[in-house]
Amino acid sequence: MGTIDKILSWVEGFGQSTRIAFALAVVLFAVVVTEYIVSLNTQQTIVRERAATVEQLATIRARLEGEVNSTLHLTRGMISYVATHPDITWTDFEPLAAEIVAVGRHIRNIALAPDNVVQFTYPLAGNERAMGLDYRKLSKQWPAVERAIAKGSTVVAGPVNLVQGGQGLIARTPIYVRDHTGFSTTQPQYWGLAAIVLNVPSLFDAAGVEQRIGNLSLAIRGKDGLGAKGEMIFGEAKLFATAGIVTQTVTMPNGTWQLAAMPSMGWGSTATQHVIVRTTGLSIALIFGVLVFLLLSLEQRNRDLALHDHLTKLPNRRLMYDRLYQLVALSERAPFGFTLLYIDLDEFKRVNDRYGHHMGDKVLVETGARLMALTRKTDTVARMGGDEFIVLLPGVRMSAPWIIFWPNFMTV
Repeated sequence: MGTIDKILSWVEGFGQSTRIAFALAVVLFAVVVTEYIVSLNTQQTIVRERAATVEQLATIRARLEGEVNSTLHLTRGMISYVATHPDITWTDFEPLAAEIVAVGRHIRNIALAPDNVVQFTYPLAGNERAMGLDYRKLSKQWPAVERAIAKGSTVVAGPVNLVQGGQGLIARTPIYVRDHTGFSTTQPQYWGLAAIVLNVPSLFDAAGVEQRIGNLSLAIRGKDGLGAKGEMIFGEAKLFATAGIVTQTVTMPNGTWQLAAMPSMGWGSTATQHVIVRTTGLSIALIFGVLVFLLLSLEQRNRDLALHDHLTKLPNRRLMYDRLYQLVALSERAPFGFTLLYIDLDEFKRVNDRYGHHMGDKVLVETGARLMALTRKTDTVARMGGDEFIVLLPGVRMSAPWIIFWPNFMTV
């Protein structure tokens, strides 16, 4: 196969559908690269978001622990006083409790329950219903009281619905009376409970606990200090069922809470660069794809113009000579043979002069079409220029030259 035929074959391989497919492949490649870059950007954003979430959650955890522990620390003096003065009176209790409530930011009220029955509470106003309360008769609160007695130390319960109204966290500390004579060998005797009710809204506000912190959703579970096994304390339970959440453990006296947080719109939702990258990448991909398609189309058009007649779309003189040389070379090596028909349109000038060149062009186009219809697919019909045509017939041998006259050809 000659050089021109190789070029022609290559060009013909890039037909309309092939050029479109190639352009789409270029676009697809650019889109894949763009999405890869977007994916890397999103992953980096997620890493930053998770680090920021862990840091923010750790801050909230530390604040919660600090606020609870500092508040409960204020009551240690009163508990020690009761342990050494088991016959405490209202006159002794009121000024002591008033000072603690005044200093403690989150203390709602303080109560003392000798033998698990509330006999002292401060402030009394608004808490009258708590007086005379027997913890053993409160099925919802008694398990937490039992835990405190069993552990012999403070247990934080709640949030619970208070008898005096509202909700609060109750830190219950068992009080034991010891014999301080120095001669007794008996074990300390259980006196009763000190109950400190913490104001939940005030505590959470001081710790920065909100259901929405910026773009983060926050939730807390672990009622009665039961950690992951406890009921919800704050926020929505479905957050804990969400994959990929960040958690922190809040350590309470003899118990834990579990904090959870993640972006409200999901990880990577704060990424903004990916929008710019994706938009830019897709735009470039489309532009590049269109340019590739246009360049391939222009390349094929230029090759067609170089090898074909622009009017009749038939092979031109250059392509005809290339195929003729191939046939000559093939005939020298094998008894293949070929026939060359030279066709000239007589009186063609009169058509142009009488009807105009546009009609002459139509005659040439029709002539080419009829010649193509009368020949095989393996034959070559070429326009040499003007009203001259050449037909190459591979594998056809003639004993004498043919002469084709215009009238006969046009009436075939």
